[in-house]
Amino acid sequence: MMNKSVSKATGVMKLIQFYGIHMADVVVFGDDYNDLEMFKMSAYSVAMMNAVEELKELANEITETNDNDGVAQILEKMIYSIC
Repeated sequence: MMNKSVSKATGVMKLIQFYGIHMADVVVFGDDYNDLEMFKMSAYSVAMMNAVEELKELANEITETNDNDGVAQILEKMIYSIC
């Protein structure tokens, strides 16, 4: 159980406000319905291969599963593209 006003999206919003990060610089990863709100507000979203279809449809990109290091693959690709 948790308060209705708490979600991953509200947590992300608090963090970016605290650190002064622009939403355009935020990348989110997800695989389930509790990630939908976060995907709708982010500039770039990545769904895991095993994600629910609704999330995959919103995603800018789909990566491997967590078990296959999907998040690491995207982060490495992003880091190498700016180096």
